[in-house]
Amino acid sequence: MLKRLVGTWTIVFVGLGVAIGSGIFTTPGDMAGWIPSPGWMLVAWIIGGLITYLQALVTAELATRFPQAGAEYQWLREAYGDFAAFFFGWSFTIFVTGAGTGVIAAGLGRIASQLSGWSVSAAESVFGCAALALVTAANVIGLRAGAVFQNLLTILKVATVIGIGIVACVGAGRWTPAVENAPVESMTPYGFLLGLVSVMWSYAGATDSAKLAEEMRDAQKRLPRALASTTICLTAVYLLYQYGLLCAATPQTLRGSGSAAAAALGQVGLSGIREFVLVAGIVVCLGSISSTILSNVRVTFALARDGLAPAALARMNAGQSPVWSQVLAAGLAAVFVCQRSFTEILGIYFVASTILYGMAYVSLIVFRRRDRHAGARRDGIFLVPGGVWTALFVTSVQLLIAVFVATEEVRRGGFDWLYTLGVLAAVAGAYPLWRKIANCK
Repeated sequence: MLKRLVGTWTIVFVGLGVAIGSGIFTTPGDMAGWIPSPGWMLVAWIIGGLITYLQALVTAELATRFPQAGAEYQWLREAYGDFAAFFFGWSFTIFVTGAGTGVIAAGLGRIASQLSGWSVSAAESVFGCAALALVTAANVIGLRAGAVFQNLLTILKVATVIGIGIVACVGAGRWTPAVENAPVESMTPYGFLLGLVSVMWSYAGATDSAKLAEEMRDAQKRLPRALASTTICLTAVYLLYQYGLLCAATPQTLRGSGSAAAAALGQVGLSGIREFVLVAGIVVCLGSISSTILSNVRVTFALARDGLAPAALARMNAGQSPVWSQVLAAGLAAVFVCQRSFTEILGIYFVASTILYGMAYVSLIVFRRRDRHAGARRDGIFLVPGGVWTALFVTSVQLLIAVFVATEEVRRGGFDWLYTLGVLAAVAGAYPLWRKIANCK
């Protein structure tokens, strides 16, 4: 049994910390290429926030049913047994913890390339791996120290993101978005969906703090409020940030910019603080790497604790930190950073993560049906409004994103989606082999 060292605010900060990363600096520039209207850009952020809020509610019910380390891993084990748990746990470790952290590290490298003058590919590898080493060293000290480190980084980066939005508005000398005579008709429904998928990357990870449920004090009471608060705060921060950028620059100006904040501030004569904005971006990415590793390695820990991975991955040090799970996470992320570009890792992450989270959300339907057939009452459990229908909706969204991302990659002639599905199949095929190895011990 793990010690309950985590409070409500740490859960909120972890959720914010995971979500607010490289996406907030790259997404506005990417989505501006598909959504040329300030109003529709803000609508995309609101829709993304609503979807994430519903995901948080489904997560809250499942996490209060099973307040154990690993969250989705535990739900799938309870719903479908060891095979589903093994498949999810290892796939999550490789693609969500590994590739997901790798995307953020590569994003940090892209920002660092603008400061150092290095090529993007070299900066992604060198600075990305250095960031992974730094954060892992801080997190392995222990849960308390890791939580304090990431909480401070989260407070700093939330203040930075809000500050950039306000400075952009003040620098522009207006509180309404800049308007350019670009017809709204130039935006297609398909383009809006592309922009929305980009937005969903910025919201990704907002519910990952649920993986710390076993280490949270009074999780069944506090966790639902913490998850809901995280998504509400996150949506508000993103809207303020995006609105500020749109006051300073049109979507056409932001389009394709590696750092939309730097591009927007440059439009209002504040290009002199470009270096500050880039350094702020690096701090934001560091905090996101810290939060992602801190929460997501709980899946690997739970997998090993249940005998579905090497026992070393479940060993906690005196500070309640799964050291070898953290080292594995950083190592996998480093492999992705060194082998793939930011965009390629993001595509791999999306295809895998949407399938895995979709599997997790649909487990709520299984538990609701079991309750109904058994006539059981679930006192002390948060019940998501809409129940099965809400779970079906968020599951459908996940699977649609997976299909959409894979289709886009096929259109561009890429094959990473096939690589991702191949590794997922290999993980599934490894289960019988692992059982044989475990039974021989």
